[in-house]
Amino acid sequence: MEEKIKYVYHGSTHTGLKKIKKNKSTHGKYWVYATLSKAISIIFISNKGNDLYYYLSGDGTKNNPVILVERKENMFKDIFNVSGVLYTLNSKNFMSGKTGWSAEVVSEFDEEVIHEEYINNVFEKIKELSAKGELKLYLYPDRPSFIPKDNSDLIPKVIRWKKRGINIELFLEIYPELKEKYLEKLKEDDK
Repeated sequence: MEEKIKYVYHGSTHTGLKKIKKNKSTHGKYWVYATLSKAISIIFISNKGNDLYYYLSGDGTKNNPVILVERKENMFKDIFNVSGVLYTLNSKNFMSGKTGWSAEVVSEFDEEVIHEEYINNVFEKIKELSAKGELKLYLYPDRPSFIPKDNSDLIPKVIRWKKRGINIELFLEIYPELKEKYLEKLKEDDK
C-alpha cells in the first residue's frame, strides 16, 4: 500500500465494534476486508446485494471513479434499505493486489476500529454521495452504454461461477428471461 494512504474503510450492519475480526473469505484465506473508498464500503454495508443486483466498478480515485448501476427496477430500494456503520481502520496492515480488485485491500490481522460512522439508510447515503460526485449512480433503467439493457453481461460471469461449483439458481430466478441465452452460451463453452 502507498504510504500516504493512512486509512481504509469497512462497512457492516453490526454497530459498536471495537475490532474487526478476520473471517474465512471467498478467497479461502482468513482476512479482514476493507476498501480505499468510503463510498464502496458504504455500499458493502448491505449484505443482500451482489453482482446479480448491481454492477460496481472503480476504486474511488479521480482516474477510476466508483460506478454503481442498478440492474432491475427497485432492486436498490430492497437491498440498500438498511442501516449500518462505516468503520475507519488504520491502513498499515492492509495489502492490495490480493483479490483481483484494486479498490479492495485485505489484512491478515484483526483490526482495531479508529472511528465509527452510523449510516441511517444506505440507499439515501448512496444518493447523497452521488449528488456530491463521490460516485456515479445509475438507477434503472439508466446505465452506461457498456452494460447491455438485458443484463446479458452477467452470463459469462455466471458460467464461471457454475464451473467453480457455485449455485446459480438465484441468477435463473432473477433473470428468467436470460435462461435461453445462458444455456446457449454454456453449450458453446463446452464445445
